[in-house]
Amino acid sequence: MTDLELHQKIEQQISQLQPEQLSLVSDFLDSIQTKSTVNQRPLRRISPIKRGKKAGDLLRYAGTWHGDDLNDVYLN
Repeated sequence: MTDLELHQKIEQQISQLQPEQLSLVSDFLDSIQTKSTVNQRPLRRISPIKRGKKAGDLLRYAGTWHGDDLNDVYLN
């Protein structure tokens, strides 16, 4: 779907909304516009975690871990 087609679809959907639904849509748009101006850094693509990986491999993506359930994985 092209940008123009998407805009047309959204405009048609908006024209059919009840006033209370329009308010919700407006609040949603405000929230995503605020998020997009706050988070200007580009998203980083990472490769998916493959089957057979260990829980410790997740730490590379998560950075830190609180809890002792990873100990169970390494001790068994």
